[in-house]
Amino acid sequence: MSMNSSYSRMPMYSRIQLKILGQIQNGALKPGEQLPTETELARQYQVSRITAKRALDELVRQGRAFRQQGRGTFVAQTQLHDISGFGSFSDDMRARGLLPGARVLEFKEIKPDPQIQARLQLTRDDPVYMLKRLRLANNEPVAVETAYLPSRLCTGLIDEDLNDHSLYAILTEKYQITPTWADAEFEARDATKEEASLLKYKVGKPVLSAHRLTFSANYDVIETVNSVYRGDRFTFYSGRLLIG
Repeated sequence: MSMNSSYSRMPMYSRIQLKILGQIQNGALKPGEQLPTETELARQYQVSRITAKRALDELVRQGRAFRQQGRGTFVAQTQLHDISGFGSFSDDMRARGLLPGARVLEFKEIKPDPQIQARLQLTRDDPVYMLKRLRLANNEPVAVETAYLPSRLCTGLIDEDLNDHSLYAILTEKYQITPTWADAEFEARDATKEEASLLKYKVGKPVLSAHRLTFSANYDVIETVNSVYRGDRFTFYSGRLLIG
């Protein structure tokens, strides 16, 4: 089937979405620039507003656009790093044919220290959820992960069971918060006594330490995460964490 034939079979909302995506990719539409309204798209493409809205909804869902209440829909910031490898541990493990798992070590609401407060762009009185988990692959410990999330973004998260459940799936499905892009820093160092005990590793053996900020499409900081990976299981390569 030819490309033109495939395109002609697409529903109109997909064609509109692809047209806008092409403009974003070639730089005609830049990050922060406002997209046409549903009414303008409906008029331009001779479709219903429902069809135009669905095209914009798909761009938002993919993280290529974001909405501001009362203002409209805007082009999202180009991803600094692909979320795969910095995002859902569960999805990444499944993609590698491994069974993901998680054991909650600590989960509570706290007042953040100045560093966490600054990273999450909070005031001194804003509480955060602190979630510390041991991450598993085929029931073997591979990482210790400590995440901090603004409580106001996900009220009631403390009541969720996050043993062997994806945090990102809960954020997306229950709170309509979609992790879209991330910025991360990595360093190699020696495992501490606590890390070695949790990871069934030797003290002083190499670990990969990652410090990540995760954002939604409209630039809200969703979380800051400190992760420690076993050095014999993971390698950092071109913006991705690869399991060995």
